[in-house]
Amino acid sequence: MKKYKSLIWLLGLMIGFSSCEMRDELLGKGEAGENAGTLELDLASIYNGVTMSRADEVVDGGTTTGSFNAEDVNVDNYTLIVRNTDTQEEVAKGKVSELKNESGKIVLPLSEGDYSVIAYNYDGENVTVSERPYFKGEQTFSVKRGVATSVDLPCKLACVEVALSLTSSFEEAFKDDYAVIIDNGDGANQVFDKTSIGKKYYFQTPDNKTCLNASIKATTVQDNFIELKATIQKPADAEGGESELEGGDSFNIQLTEEGSTESHISIGITVDLTFTEVGETIEIPVGNIIYNGPENPDEGGEEPETSITFEGLPATYTCTYGDSDIEGLQDVHILAPNGIKNLNVTISGEIAAMLVMVELPETFDICNMDDDLKEKIVGLGLVTDEEYTQLHAGTCTDFTFKLEGLLVMIPQVVSSGTSTFNLSVSDGVSTKDGDITVIVNPKDGE
Repeated sequence: MKKYKSLIWLLGLMIGFSSCEMRDELLGKGEAGENAGTLELDLASIYNGVTMSRADEVVDGGTTTGSFNAEDVNVDNYTLIVRNTDTQEEVAKGKVSELKNESGKIVLPLSEGDYSVIAYNYDGENVTVSERPYFKGEQTFSVKRGVATSVDLPCKLACVEVALSLTSSFEEAFKDDYAVIIDNGDGANQVFDKTSIGKKYYFQTPDNKTCLNASIKATTVQDNFIELKATIQKPADAEGGESELEGGDSFNIQLTEEGSTESHISIGITVDLTFTEVGETIEIPVGNIIYNGPENPDEGGEEPETSITFEGLPATYTCTYGDSDIEGLQDVHILAPNGIKNLNVTISGEIAAMLVMVELPETFDICNMDDDLKEKIVGLGLVTDEEYTQLHAGTCTDFTFKLEGLLVMIPQVVSSGTSTFNLSVSDGVSTKDGDITVIVNPKDGE
């Protein structure tokens, strides 16, 4: 029995030694040889000038940093990469928690040479917009034989943070169907609506851009539509003279009701800009918020083109109960030079009683849908995600309403009778509507 215990102990020792060796190989350890020096890394995540987490402890309890998830705050969860800058070889890579030694420190033996070290919470380099913040730190350093090289690696926001808020006067003056598209001037855009208030979005940091763009549409409680476009310019003297958007810039954009009279109401914008690396906040000067175009469709310059045109509407189709398609079915092509602000669909007749089967309401606005309704409408092929973004923002001027997904079910479930789909389009200036009528004849002998 003692012999077997000895064999088991020896085997365990060999496996443990082998595992440590394998682990060191995976993490880049044990390859420095006689020319070894040492990297001693002090890694920390920084937000609003506060150290949230170091490699050996979590510092901030959320009182300053807000509601970031632990995976984004605690650097133990970060990925760490050390690369030889001469050969571009990755000499160490792994989670910080795996690379720390028994004392909770990051100490790595490295051969003499030049290196770069990168750490990040997730690989967000090519993410255009996300609700998840992207923290990253990068540093270069040199290792000398027999010398311990200390490197500080702060990880800060590597993206532009944007939040939208409303004043009470805005909420009192406007309906809650407002939509705001913010873009970074380089292909990253996000639609803010009533579900986005209180959320922060993280935009990819654009190259050589100095401003954010805002496109706002809102309807007053008196049913007057307002569309406003604005450019939010980062001040030229921000951050010691730098005016380009940088990772760590945080914009809090606030909309307010402004300039109200008995016959007119407008939207005002104020913006606070916070440099989250240091925790400094400034208010962007009024002169740096540039309004483009009239605030109301009937203000300023030439009279806008107001005509809304339909192709394929009105229309009447006849089919027979059990048909798998509707002969001659034509999609509706809508042109609205001022942008489609509302596209209301009202369903009546025989099919209306059966809408519960597909969980559709009898009336809905394709420009303003909640998430559940949007998922159903997209699933029916009436609109794509990309089209909805434009429709919801009121910027879509050319839209094809694809009928097959909506109408093809009628002869399958309606044995006889007439069903009507009324489309009503508003561009904020005028409204035009038309009917699509589907007549289902019974099968012969039924």
